Amino acid sequence: MSEVCFICDKPLKESEVVVVDRGMKTLIDASVERNDNFFEYLKDKQSVTVHVQCRKMYTRKSSIVAAKRQREPEEGSTSTISPPHTRARVSEPDFNFNKCCLFCGDEANEEAEKKKAQNVRRKIYNVSTLEFKDSILKVARTRSGDVAKAVIARIGYEFDLIAAEAKYHNNCYIIFLRPTTGYKVGRPEDDSVNLAMEEIFQYIKNNDDCQFSLQELKDIDKNPTIDNKTIKRRLKLKYGDKIIITEKKEA
Repeated sequence: MSEVCFICDKPLKESEVVVVDRGMKTLIDASVERNDNFFEYLKDKQSVTVHVQCRKMYTRKSSIVAAKRQREPEEGSTSTISPPHTRARVSEPDFNFNKCCLFCGDEANEEAEKKKAQNVRRKIYNVSTLEFKDSILKVARTRSGDVAKAVIARIGYEFDLIAAEAKYHNNCYIIFLRPTTGYKVGRPEDDSVNLAMEEIFQYIKNNDDCQFSLQELKDIDKNPTIDNKTIKRRLKLKYGDKIIITEKKEA
């Protein structure tokens, strides 16, 4: 039996493992879709032992879509033909996204925050949209500070932040987006809207209420570029039939 997980190339003893036998076709199909050449390694195997979490992420449809999207600019940026890689990591596993803030790198523990005085508690949110990663990377790449470099290193290798259960401190998120001296001020409107909607989605998710006014949602992120029409459109895209939007009639 191999001593490493072929997906992440890390020792099997590092986390819970599973022996895959009847699911070999699923792994091979995922490899073909990802175009990572692991199917060459798998095709003659009767079974393989991998990390449980690696298997889930490797075969998850949203992760495959994100991986394919990640490969497109890489493949289009060169005119030469390179030999296929024999090993390729799905993600950089050293950073624990579901326990640490992706911005500051410190522990993001909801239970620990509840034990603090209310005035010093930090709100913790989970990444809930695929656009979040691209928007944060675009902001980070306009900056040269250590925090921006660390964020790029963390999320640049993680194809699916939702699948990784990535989380962050709300105050770290706000500070990260705040323009500072030496940084390129402002960001494209679409990125600004994506980040504003991420805040709104998190607000809805973490609020016990089931009814919200558009003004209440707009006040969550003081973003002058986001209007009522955009908010309603994005809410319908995310929640579909689970959300009902009503227009208030003028008296």
